[in-house]
Amino acid sequence: MENNRDFAKDRIARDLQGDLMDDNHATRRYFRCWLDGSYLGEEHYRANVAFLRDNSHKPRALRSFVISEFCQYTAHDADCSTKYAQNVITEIIPHRQLERLNNALIGDALDLIAEYEGDA
Repeated sequence: MENNRDFAKDRIARDLQGDLMDDNHATRRYFRCWLDGSYLGEEHYRANVAFLRDNSHKPRALRSFVISEFCQYTAHDADCSTKYAQNVITEIIPHRQLERLNNALIGDALDLIAEYEGDA
């Protein structure tokens, strides 16, 4: 079990290296794929779009959403629990940088519904 955790931690640490504020960073690109259903399918995509459309003007809800989705994405990718992924993320990324990342992830998530903004 410990080896699995070490493997997951190493994988998460590797994926979080570099400039996460760069919207072309591989982790950010794959997170957008997570949101668009490329990992879990159309149902996940539709649920994400519905949530984002209903909550696009609610900063706290958006923050909670991206934290949850990013941790789920990271856990899926590293083959570990969501809670463990969240613990590793908060251990690796300093608080200020993590808040900046959360804001960037909110922007990534809102890009998913940008095409719908005119339909409201």
